Amino acid sequence: MDAPTRSDDESLAPTRAEQRSSVATGSDRPLLAFFIPDLSVGGAEQVAITIVNGLAERGYDIDLLLSRASGELQSELSEQVSVVELPPSKTPAVGVAAHLPSLVSYLHREKPAALFPHLEHPSIVCLTINRLLDTDTTVIPTQHSAFGHGVESTPKDRVVERVVPHLYPASDQIISVSEGVADSLVNQTPVDRGDVSVLHNPVDVERIRERASQPVDHDWVENSDRDVVLFVGRHAGQKNLNGWVRAFEQVVDRNPDVRAIIAGKGQCREDVVATVEQRGLSDVVSLPGYVDNPYRYMSKADTFLLSSRYEGLPTVLIECLSVGCPVVSTDCPSGPREILSDGEYGTLVPVGDVDGLANAVCDTLASPPDPERLRSRAGDFSPQPVFDEYERFLTEYVFATESAATVH
Repeated sequence: MDAPTRSDDESLAPTRAEQRSSVATGSDRPLLAFFIPDLSVGGAEQVAITIVNGLAERGYDIDLLLSRASGELQSELSEQVSVVELPPSKTPAVGVAAHLPSLVSYLHREKPAALFPHLEHPSIVCLTINRLLDTDTTVIPTQHSAFGHGVESTPKDRVVERVVPHLYPASDQIISVSEGVADSLVNQTPVDRGDVSVLHNPVDVERIRERASQPVDHDWVENSDRDVVLFVGRHAGQKNLNGWVRAFEQVVDRNPDVRAIIAGKGQCREDVVATVEQRGLSDVVSLPGYVDNPYRYMSKADTFLLSSRYEGLPTVLIECLSVGCPVVSTDCPSGPREILSDGEYGTLVPVGDVDGLANAVCDTLASPPDPERLRSRAGDFSPQPVFDEYERFLTEYVFATESAATVH
């Protein structure tokens, strides 16, 4: 069921702050706000939803700030999370920056103890506000991908690479989703390692397994006589799906009965479709677009192939492990090596090595790993231990600061 939504241009009376002081809410904890542009399909978006749902379940007062209250994942929000849509200003600003005035208004009115922006562009906006204006809110960015690996080199990527080294060191604390992401920040910016806390993405393993049991309306997946190689995710340059297709071409050359499913959508989808057609693979590669329950595909696939140039902590690999799906991944910065424990739970291949990916897929299909070992590894990322770490983090870096400010 969708979470309740309100627009920040409403004259909320009383405000959330007033409600917390005048009504028994069941929690005396300060308000925590999380900010992400929207809830379209993506790893960071799914992680943000899992975090706010989990903290709300533990009794925290949570606002989720969105530039646009839209996206396929919106229905996965808990009713315990309050969604705040930030209307854009009438200035020429574009993207997240267009919502800066309404974000400032929200912070002054609601006074959350902490603001957790997810993704780099929201983090830049929030840290800019914190630097220029007098707010009592602690800003703690969450870094989802290895810094300095924006291979698309879009104008936004170049802005990020210039601005982050100046703004991030002023953060009260930074959350990194993996050790590799933390290292990339420390090595390429003036951020101190002591100011970065590694908190892995929580993955609701039991929920994934429950949804994975639903039927799949795809002949290749239902036909147990065929091996299926799977990809699920954004069709973006970061994922190197053209390399994925070239690797699969070698696989099907060796075993004509193997099939591939590339699910998802994104700005590179047309390029992927064109590559499949140009290489004469249309009969053996299915491109279903966005699928609302990818876990049922993962549970039936014979291998999941990730060909990324860079990542952060690719949740999709943990999701595959949770249903016992074998994994082949590039050893990209960063995350796959941490998740697969240096290759113990899946094969790691150098970035860009198309031949190596093809060989690893063929080897995995011929000799698959024990699915129970994979499921056991996924349990290390289950919500309870991760949220225990989040609560320790909040106690040390948010609530202790809040208490000290109150005393002074």
